[in-house]
Amino acid sequence: MRTHSSRRNTALRGTSPTPCRPEMSSAANRDRPRSDGFRLLSAGCLLLSLGFWGLWQDIEWIAQPFYAYAWWGYILVLDGSCVLRRGHSLLTTRSRFLLPLWLGSTTFWFFFELLNAHFQNWYYVGVYRLNSTVELLLATPFTAICFATVFIGIFETHETLTAFGLWRRWQGKPGRLPLWATYAVQVLGLIMATLAIGFPKYLSPLIWGSLTFLVDPWNYRRGARSILRDLEQRDWGLVMRMFVAGLLCGVVWESLNFFAPQKWIYTVRGLEGLKIFEMPLLGFLGFPALAFDSLAAFSLLAWLFLGNETWEHPGDLRYWLKPRPRPTRLTFIRTVPLQLAFWFLVITVILGTNFGSVQLIIEDLRLTPKEVHTLRESSIQRPRHLLHLQRDPKRRAATQTMLGWDDDKFRVISDRAELYTFKGIGHQFGGLLEAIGIKRVRDLAEWRPIDLHSQLVEKARDGDAGAPRLDMVRVWVLAARNRGIVLYAAND
Repeated sequence: MRTHSSRRNTALRGTSPTPCRPEMSSAANRDRPRSDGFRLLSAGCLLLSLGFWGLWQDIEWIAQPFYAYAWWGYILVLDGSCVLRRGHSLLTTRSRFLLPLWLGSTTFWFFFELLNAHFQNWYYVGVYRLNSTVELLLATPFTAICFATVFIGIFETHETLTAFGLWRRWQGKPGRLPLWATYAVQVLGLIMATLAIGFPKYLSPLIWGSLTFLVDPWNYRRGARSILRDLEQRDWGLVMRMFVAGLLCGVVWESLNFFAPQKWIYTVRGLEGLKIFEMPLLGFLGFPALAFDSLAAFSLLAWLFLGNETWEHPGDLRYWLKPRPRPTRLTFIRTVPLQLAFWFLVITVILGTNFGSVQLIIEDLRLTPKEVHTLRESSIQRPRHLLHLQRDPKRRAATQTMLGWDDDKFRVISDRAELYTFKGIGHQFGGLLEAIGIKRVRDLAEWRPIDLHSQLVEKARDGDAGAPRLDMVRVWVLAARNRGIVLYAAND
């Protein structure tokens, strides 16, 4: 590692650290990281396996919150791999950062959810029903469990790339960044954010990365963890690992999200020409920007409340961070009620914009109480279970006999279940579609999105019900035209 020759920079950063493996005083201590690594790795694999099994079987308490099982399993696998590789990791030797990471990540993502109420670039389907304040309060912890994975997932991915030595030697001779350049970067960030908020229909993608341009120079000037400092130190490998970590997380996020019953769907106008999973292809460039935004946001949090420490192992940086007097634990604890209030406020604000449909239950298929009871007695608890019967002719015939349904009745109910589950349409919008004559998924492909939306708005007005947004209707029509293809091109 190299030290900077400037006295000013030495005062700011201190002496360059020497990366080293933690010393072990005995054979027992040497074995402990390895056993910890195996435990974390095993727990992660078990959680992932449970999640995929529950999703495949459509078991409600696993399939509905599948995201939480999958992502925390992914995080544990990565953390265990880091322990096995280096003897230390974020969750073992730096676990003191876990709570700030958890809270900071959740608040960070709620901020973007609030922005999305204006941008309307994505919405959630199959969400838990929130019919009362109590249910809303109960949904908040689950939301926090999911949103906490933003920081931790990205940082664990970055650390795993570091542990396996990717681009560790891609470094140059440290230089010096002129002070004016930091302000120029902030001006660029301000322009990006202003354009995104002012022209959300076409320029909303500019919001991704604007936070880095705004906050990272502030971090740099105060001696906090900073991407500008990494560029000044010519640590190209570290920057590349953060970029790739964001991209990898994006691929994992979207692939796990695609098959889940409770998920998000993107509606970015102008970027629908080519999709991978639910994400427009160009949209994947937003994930590296999100990684840098996450780093900038947590660095600011660490400078304010954590004595300017970083979640990274000190040996992974080419410079020391200038320490600050650590505020008392009470200082950070006092922010928790404010953060919780912010979460609750955002949830209430985004209910009408960021949520597209609620969890589908068997009663939503407009069945009689007796039919519902018979289906539940036959272990058909959810609409997707009814669709699975189509792959089992013997069980389907037995179920039809118990219900007294002929083939036509079974087909009608199956088509309804398929329509309601398709792209998270849900029972409310599914009922509107049926009211204008759309009974099956393939019927959607015959419409132009703008015409279908007009019909749904008119029908909703007649029935005093809510109508879907045009961007949601576009998702349904384009997906129906390209049904069964994960990678598809829009043609409307």
